[in-house]
Amino acid sequence: MPVKRSNKVHKFHEGTGDDNMPVVSMFVVKDGDEPFTRIDVELFVNKVPKACDLFLQTCAFPTVGDKRNAKRGSYKGCRFVRLTKEALQVADGSGPRAVPLSELEAEIGRVNHGVGIASLCRSSTSFDESFFFCLTDNRLELDSLDKRHVAFGRVTGGLDALMGLRDALVPYVQEGYVIVGSPYAVSEVVPKAKQ
Repeated sequence: MPVKRSNKVHKFHEGTGDDNMPVVSMFVVKDGDEPFTRIDVELFVNKVPKACDLFLQTCAFPTVGDKRNAKRGSYKGCRFVRLTKEALQVADGSGPRAVPLSELEAEIGRVNHGVGIASLCRSSTSFDESFFFCLTDNRLELDSLDKRHVAFGRVTGGLDALMGLRDALVPYVQEGYVIVGSPYAVSEVVPKAKQ
């Protein structure tokens, strides 16, 4: 019997976002230092505060006297690790840091997945604060993501850049994984400067 598809429409479009939500900018470089693109992600702090806090802690923004975050990993200089037809996965390179599933379980499904949505990666028993992915297509059954993952943000600037990055990474993909020779990396994730 065929799998029943959901009637929900999962469409997200690049937009101006909500001025009350924090926005971070992810800067992507090519060959180590050549600027390639910038992608702005609005964080859903009102809907999924724990997931957003986890993501922001991993960003490790420099703050005076903050010794706790100084020892944590950050998305500075991290690489893209997986590319599928539906998503692009980023890892901070410091190795997995498991967060028990119970800490974020209440936030699963609060935000539906769709193109341009950023979400935390997870295993069967925990979330990994050092990995996240951005959806680049609506091909897969998104209801399964809504039931397992916590979406914490959406691309509000640079959705075309995200798609361009996906296309640029294709030659560096083997069996779904981005190989070590890829020239593209995230140089840093920082709070978006006010215009």
